[in-house]
Amino acid sequence: MTTIVKLYPILKDLGLDDVKANEFVEIIDQSRKEDLATKADLKDLEIRLVKWVIGLMIAQTSITIALLKFF
Repeated sequence: MTTIVKLYPILKDLGLDDVKANEFVEIIDQSRKEDLATKADLKDLEIRLVKWVIGLMIAQTSITIALLKFF
């Protein structure tokens, strides 16, 4: 939030009134918070990645064994 708060004086210097400058800063801060990943999001992603990696390893091993038996 401290970086966002630094925008306020800049907006004031550009000629925006207090209300508009404050609204702009709040909109920027709110949109920034909406796109942040939480620890739960990262943990869920980790679990899904592990499932994919294990599945792909099994598929690769199966294909390799099938090819070795074929030749």
